[in-house]
Amino acid sequence: MCGRFALYRSSQALQDHFGATLDGAQIAPRYNLAPRTTIPAVRVGADGTRRFVWLHWGLIPSWAKDRGISQHTINARAETVAEKPSYRTAFRRSRCLIPADGFYEWQSTPSGKQPWFFTRRDGQPLALAGLWERWIDPAGGEPVESTTIIVTQANDVVRPIHDRMPVILSPTDYACWLDPRMTRSEPLQALLVPAAPGMLTAYPVGRRVNRVREDDAALIEPLTMDDPGADNHDPLQRRLW
Repeated sequence: MCGRFALYRSSQALQDHFGATLDGAQIAPRYNLAPRTTIPAVRVGADGTRRFVWLHWGLIPSWAKDRGISQHTINARAETVAEKPSYRTAFRRSRCLIPADGFYEWQSTPSGKQPWFFTRRDGQPLALAGLWERWIDPAGGEPVESTTIIVTQANDVVRPIHDRMPVILSPTDYACWLDPRMTRSEPLQALLVPAAPGMLTAYPVGRRVNRVREDDAALIEPLTMDDPGADNHDPLQRRLW
């Protein structure tokens, strides 16, 4: 799954990379973005241009009776996204990119869950495949725009830590993914594959990231074998360090 990520590069760098316009407030650096909060995304507007928007993380389908469904829809599985009722409409017509500088996954160890941070080797931003929906709250008529991140099978880098990973799209695939005129399932499904192993690098980080209220640059600093909380007896950690 993908349940936590970081986005800390400048708004200008993000606009340049994604070819998207950011209206209003700048995107503040965040190191511990969590589900059921508002996160930035890139989508194509009615005028055909790419724009940054803010979406609730946890998809609320247009037919949902209330917001509660969003706690179960932070991720959509690549294998079923085209057919599952919660996602199939958005998959056909409402796709977006979720920018990230890295994401976290947790490894089971004898001393508890150990967080790892995954980021691109080349320093470029990640573009996570997402879907978005617009829902009208029946209680008060308030519109809510929300999103989910699509996940697929883990590649060789992520697999020792977790069996799933977010779909990471290549810049050459942004246009296809964002194009609302692309409604055929086959070309879109072909993009929902694990990232090439050479794309990512990974390292363990401190367990302070487990607390959602923590949000600072120290969260992504590598954990060393001498740090408190490091599992010095775990052979998997020794091999991946």
